[in-house]
Amino acid sequence: MKTSITTLHGGSQLVFDTVENITNTVERMHETIARHPLPWARQPKEITKAHGLIASTIYSTIRGVNNVLRTGADRAFDFLPEPEPDNAWPAAAELRAIAALNGAFGDHFEARGNALAIPMSLTTPSHQLELNTEALTSAVPEASPHLVILVHGLGMSELCWSRNASFCMGSRLQDEMGCTPLYLRYNSGRHISTNGRELAELLEQLCATWPVPVESLSLIGHSMGGLLIRSACWYADKAENSWLASLGRVLCLGTPHHGSPVAKAGHALTVAMERIPYIEPLAIGRRRSAGIKDLKYGNLLDEDWQGHHPDHSRPDSRTAVPLLPNVEYYFAAASLGRDKDDPLGHALGDILVRCDSAMGSHSNDLHHLKIKDENCQVFHEKSHLDLLTDDAVQQQIVNWFGADSID
Repeated sequence: MKTSITTLHGGSQLVFDTVENITNTVERMHETIARHPLPWARQPKEITKAHGLIASTIYSTIRGVNNVLRTGADRAFDFLPEPEPDNAWPAAAELRAIAALNGAFGDHFEARGNALAIPMSLTTPSHQLELNTEALTSAVPEASPHLVILVHGLGMSELCWSRNASFCMGSRLQDEMGCTPLYLRYNSGRHISTNGRELAELLEQLCATWPVPVESLSLIGHSMGGLLIRSACWYADKAENSWLASLGRVLCLGTPHHGSPVAKAGHALTVAMERIPYIEPLAIGRRRSAGIKDLKYGNLLDEDWQGHHPDHSRPDSRTAVPLLPNVEYYFAAASLGRDKDDPLGHALGDILVRCDSAMGSHSNDLHHLKIKDENCQVFHEKSHLDLLTDDAVQQQIVNWFGADSID
């Protein structure tokens, strides 16, 4: 993550993984057609001669050559000098590309030890932070006792909060409310619960090493980021983490508390493709990341996904995770509709998340998130990404901060 050499190494690993997956997919399609060439014919028990020794040898050879090249490339990168320790911010285009890849394949990167896997960290607009008091004092010389952590969504990075090279939301809260904004960078392809547990531990370390005593902590999450925050709060509460005593407010922007229709549609398409033998090998939705699969219902905890096949249809069996007492919650949603009565907004929400999900509404009282009406706001004629940098959204957030002033 720190140098282009590291990125190139991770990119080469991804290429070799892609070649292997394509080879396996083509071989499976070949086998399917060979076994069952006509839809109305009875499927033979054994592989036919159409897929015999020659075909299997070709596929094995391709995989063998690919593995040899992979090993050679890995050894070549091992001979390159180790990158100098550096907490500098990667180039914007590089970081955006890596973040998008992590959203799609981040769990795969982590499992394979791919250098593209993003480790969780906190950053300022220019540096990745080391969580010890001396380093924090140097990196944040004007540290405020009022901390704000901004958490991005799926396939994004801390850059999503910026507009025209300016970190708008964080800068406004710093200028108008006297807060110190920090940004979370993480691998959004991992399970939300995995990231949530790690965030809880990270915040415990941050508050323990912050240069001045932390008087208030606020968490702002966009999309998946809001789910990550709620997961972290659950695990912190169970572990009795001390940072919860400083937590004053949580803001969720376009968060799919009860799932995203896009994730549900992706799951349904994968299930449908798996039922048709000729296209079942092409059901690439099975390879979508654990983070994406968690967005089907808005899973927050390990038990929401453990013991379940991620690509099998099943009812919503999530553990109910209520909001924490003594913490002010604020929910913002975007809608393509012109007003609350516009059917377009009811049907599509902000394209990725429907308003009822973003507002925490649910027909099951256990899952319904009980939040004050005045702490909810729907922004009409806005999209999902507008919630990150839109002026009206930012002003509402500043107003919410002022409603329970930290001064």
